Amino acid sequence: MKYSERFAGKVAVVTGGCSGIGRAIAKRFVADSGKVVVGDIDTDSFAALTEELGAENCYCVKCDVSVRAEVDAMIQAAYDKFGGFDCMFGIAGINIMKDFLDFTEEENDRIFNVNYKGMFNTTQAAGRAFVAHNTPGAIVNAASINVRCACPNSTSYAASKGAIAALTRGAAVELAKYGIRANCIAPGSTETNMITDQARERFPNYTAPKLLVKRMARPEEQANLACFLASDEASYISGECYFNVGGWGVS
Repeated sequence: MKYSERFAGKVAVVTGGCSGIGRAIAKRFVADSGKVVVGDIDTDSFAALTEELGAENCYCVKCDVSVRAEVDAMIQAAYDKFGGFDCMFGIAGINIMKDFLDFTEEENDRIFNVNYKGMFNTTQAAGRAFVAHNTPGAIVNAASINVRCACPNSTSYAASKGAIAALTRGAAVELAKYGIRANCIAPGSTETNMITDQARERFPNYTAPKLLVKRMARPEEQANLACFLASDEASYISGECYFNVGGWGVS
């Protein structure tokens, strides 16, 4: 299904693009006439995603974002397959929901290796590629509602997402002179495989009362915001973090 031509002739790299918000972004980008390189560790999903989006529109690459060599290979794949890229969507991430006092150092390190280090890797690699090829690119990274609202059993996750928001603002400042924009989306509770059973169970009584829209977001609703920020329609927007959270905290 084609929505528009706004990404005609454009290519995006999407991390975490085999599921959840990342997959919804890949689908929307292609629906808006673009092409995508999807980087993910879920290689079992590559064939189905490529078939759904079309091999002429989608190329999948195994990529653990915490490993710089794999990130660099993903970027190179965009040049090898499509001749370059214009947008980087940093969406890959993990969460471990656990009481703060019970968290292990290894669990904390794992979250930061994937979430923050992974985002540093993809943001810097994209920035370097854009500068080297004189591309006025757009970077959209995934932060979280946890940047501004603390939730039980998510302290390390929240800290990693706060770091991502700060990283993206800093990158926006340093990359502006090259015509590169960088922004964050900050999703609230969204129906993805990243939502744990614990988060799902507490949603009706803990989360929903805080919302104006009394449901979880659909991945497509987060993708709509992300793709807008990557598009020329958002050409004056950089260094921002947009909360798409169903009105959390308004009342």
